[in-house]
Amino acid sequence: MGTFIVVAIAIVVLLVLLGIALWTVQQRRRSGEEYRSAHRLLSRLQLVSRQLPAGLDEVALAQQTLEQLARDVPSERSVLYIQQDDQLVPYAVRGAERSPFPTLDPTALTHLRDGKPVSGRGVVSHGPAQEAFVPLTLGSRLVGVAALQNHSHPFDMTDLKQAMPEAQEAALRIDTGRLFADVRTAATTEERRRLAREIHDGIAQELASVGYALDVLVADLQGTQGQVLADDIRAEVRRIVSELRLSIFDLRADIQPGVGLGSALTSYVQQAGTASGLTVHLVMDEAHDRLSLAQETELLRIAQEAVTNVRRHANAENVWVTCRIDPPQAYLRVADDGTGMDSPRNDSFGLDIMQERAKRIGAELAWHPREGGGTVLEVLLKPSAADREE
Repeated sequence: MGTFIVVAIAIVVLLVLLGIALWTVQQRRRSGEEYRSAHRLLSRLQLVSRQLPAGLDEVALAQQTLEQLARDVPSERSVLYIQQDDQLVPYAVRGAERSPFPTLDPTALTHLRDGKPVSGRGVVSHGPAQEAFVPLTLGSRLVGVAALQNHSHPFDMTDLKQAMPEAQEAALRIDTGRLFADVRTAATTEERRRLAREIHDGIAQELASVGYALDVLVADLQGTQGQVLADDIRAEVRRIVSELRLSIFDLRADIQPGVGLGSALTSYVQQAGTASGLTVHLVMDEAHDRLSLAQETELLRIAQEAVTNVRRHANAENVWVTCRIDPPQAYLRVADDGTGMDSPRNDSFGLDIMQERAKRIGAELAWHPREGGGTVLEVLLKPSAADREE
């Protein structure tokens, strides 16, 4: 009887593994043609974006707009807000240790929709500072608002009016960047979310059902020779389900134009640490200026891969994550107190993937043993030659 039950359990496990294999093949076939079509379209878009002098990164375009406005209209502080879903979201900050304005209410600035700048004392902050607002409009649509602030002298309305043609050009560039970002989101973020939903509703649910069946078998095998094996199989199924849930979370974590690397990384590390029982030590030092979306995304993915390696392989109790961002520079460090690794495993591509991601954004990646045990992974993004010339 005990032998029969053990064989039955082994058959169940084989069926689970077969189901995973079939599901993987099915997903690859389904997504193959979709990716081919997406590849053709994105290749054309990439060609167009490379021909544009300022590229199509909306965050970088927003920062460039503030720099241009500072040359036309001298200001001590400035913030560029972009309208998203009836909200004005800060995309870029210049000359301020913190945002000089509170969250802007679009209804309070409806007169900007006429395409005319506004200036005065404490227009929004209701303080003693002189403030000016330059609308970025595309036709009759308000794309964004550049908010300027001075404490020493008022703004010259003539300067503000002369800056309007450049502001309108900036509106076109930024809105084009947003359209391109929507395409990028459709090709990446939405695909990741779709995969997360399919994993959650498909193989994860099926594995959970197998887990319930194994619970019954474990109860029936109490006191028999097959109990130990049944317990081991049930523990393995639980581990697989836990890994699938964390994988779903990994797929859903992403960078958004209004949510920078700091917020995304903090949320991810804290939730991943809680789910895996790791004690997380997080140091986040982020300037208001942002890296490009591509750079932020790759750094987030590297951090995810590094934390995943700690969870799965390090047998660690603590993970230390340090991220310092001062565009165009950035520094990322992930350390653990686990068993460490003398060299990458031949069957592990995690380090290669992280190296490739770092290379895409011109960053340097290195790893070394941690003093006291464990591993340290470091990523350094340095200014390019063009950045240094500026």
